[in-house]
Amino acid sequence: MGLSLIITGAGGFLGRAVAKEAVARGHEVRALTRAEADLAAGDLEGALEGADCVIHLAGSLSGDPSVQDRDTLTATRRLIAAVQAQPLPPRLVLASSIVVYSADARGVVTEATPLEDRPHRRDAYARAKLAQEGMLRDSGLKHTILRPGAILGPGRVMTAPLGPALGGVLILLERGGEVPIVALDDCARAFVLAAEAPGEGRALNILGADRPTRARYVAALRRSGWPRHVLSLNWRLLYPVALALSPLGNRLPGLLRPAVLRARMMPVRYDIAAAEAALGWIPHEDFDTALARAQAGAP
Repeated sequence: MGLSLIITGAGGFLGRAVAKEAVARGHEVRALTRAEADLAAGDLEGALEGADCVIHLAGSLSGDPSVQDRDTLTATRRLIAAVQAQPLPPRLVLASSIVVYSADARGVVTEATPLEDRPHRRDAYARAKLAQEGMLRDSGLKHTILRPGAILGPGRVMTAPLGPALGGVLILLERGGEVPIVALDDCARAFVLAAEAPGEGRALNILGADRPTRARYVAALRRSGWPRHVLSLNWRLLYPVALALSPLGNRLPGLLRPAVLRARMMPVRYDIAAAEAALGWIPHEDFDTALARAQAGAP
């Protein structure tokens, strides 16, 4: 028997894919887009009635702290209050991010890896995701937190863990470690499986099984013609500069802040065994296929 699912952010890149997957699996979907319900300011009364689970994807992927406060934190705070007000509160599945782990993480990042305990040293997006998770854990609601990596899908290719790009030139700051990516369809399936699963209070890493090194990622990118040139510069050489500039704090670009630089460039690996065990989720798409689809542009 299908569930009654509410999907916030249903008009977004991930939201559309989650809604499509949920319908394909036989669930009733109520899609909440900003045009229909502004979570940060609109009236949510009646919007959640009869729901079995809310999949909360709404939020900002970028922007300064004021944008994150409105679109991510205020929206989440008001949604949690609306869910708590229901006679039978639905479960909540939250889209967090792999960025919540400590900038000091080393080796293999699992769900047992410490979260960032000094959020002020990270960028606005990481701070917002950490705060979102804290709100949900403190809410008393039944929930699951999913922590996807960067999502590869039509028209969306990410380069942030590689280094800055200037036109056709990429400054590659690290060659090793795994790039934390996941294909769009695999990620969408994880969210629907989390809505179906009875467990609660857990957080799970959602990443592809085929996670390339940065060197492999750049080599694959170059086959499409970009970047035309790659300049290698070890990020550790920038670290003393970042430390010297640290009194300027959040006024600096991300890669000139020590903790942001470490968090993005540290050559770590990732583990997804917990998601496989808890949800029965196995990512199907290999990296080369996912990247080709991303580079192909909009479907």
